[in-house]
Amino acid sequence: MTFNRQVIAALTYPQLIETDLISEDAKRRVSFYLQSQSSPVGAYTTDSRGWSYAREAVAKYISNRDGVTADPDRIYLTNGASEGVRTCMTALIRDSNDGVLCPIPQYPLYSALLTLNKAELLPYYLQESTGWGLDKEGLEKMILESKRKGITPRAIVVINPGNPTGQVMRKEDLQDIIKLCYDHSILIMADEVYQTNVYKDGSKFISMRQALHDLGEPYSDTVELVSFNSVSKGMMGECGLRGGYFETHNLSDEAEAMMFKLKSIELCSNTIGQTACELMVNPPQEGVESDETVALYKAEHAELYKALRAKASLLSSSFSNMKNVTCTEIEGAMYGFPRIHFSEKFIDEAHSKGCEPDFLYCMDLVN
Repeated sequence: MTFNRQVIAALTYPQLIETDLISEDAKRRVSFYLQSQSSPVGAYTTDSRGWSYAREAVAKYISNRDGVTADPDRIYLTNGASEGVRTCMTALIRDSNDGVLCPIPQYPLYSALLTLNKAELLPYYLQESTGWGLDKEGLEKMILESKRKGITPRAIVVINPGNPTGQVMRKEDLQDIIKLCYDHSILIMADEVYQTNVYKDGSKFISMRQALHDLGEPYSDTVELVSFNSVSKGMMGECGLRGGYFETHNLSDEAEAMMFKLKSIELCSNTIGQTACELMVNPPQEGVESDETVALYKAEHAELYKALRAKASLLSSSFSNMKNVTCTEIEGAMYGFPRIHFSEKFIDEAHSKGCEPDFLYCMDLVN
């Protein structure tokens, strides 16, 4: 994105402001950043949560998106969403008797962090037959079974839009999860890094924050929620800049203080990533930046979206047209999750070799 790269370039090399190499709008944004920062871009930020103006921009973005009031002091800027997830897991997990509910199929960050923290992975299975929708009864069964085994479900991971399944979750499913979390005192970890990657007509991203707010009391002021976002996805795709944030909601003052303390260990996230995060939630706006800058930004955004949507459609149809392969429609995110239908002969061959058919297939494919 031209505007973003011009701003980042001039922030690291302010002499560009004196040239005609970047737009006047980029110069004004850089000047605002330099005036608002309590330290140079190459120094630690004073607040380990990140620059206050960037956190205020994130809070405004959340407030406008969801119709809620977001508190900048409950927003933490991070080196990508992964770091935020790791911080949250570190705060949550006490010992090997704790577990976290994770959707299956899942993004392996969560199982890896649970192994690292010596905690239990508690799988809840999404339903392929309903486009990878929620199985409410199966989720509640897993919660009760884990408790009977002496494992405390501390949190549930909800990935929306889905990774690697590509579904966009319905508001009703989100609110069913919230109600179960209220009943069993479970914190929600909402992985929402693909929130702008929605391609299917009629589908709409609903944040967990909005779903919680719309349920009203006693849920809205009780259920603990940590929401994650990142500059790595969406239309920015700046995964190498390592920028992101998480917002805490309904955490106790004691828990909030511990999150702040954990974040302080890292001093701060990288400042270029913080800038990228502010640019993600505060792009060029009509009436603020010039018509030319806004038009260029919208054109680049639209072109990126069009390309991603076309690739999602191509991937879905290509898989479904293959022999013995089916794939649910990719509604959002950046992945398809195909099913490969094995012959009985292949299944028997796998079992004769002492392995599962999917494992044999994947190893054959690699080889």
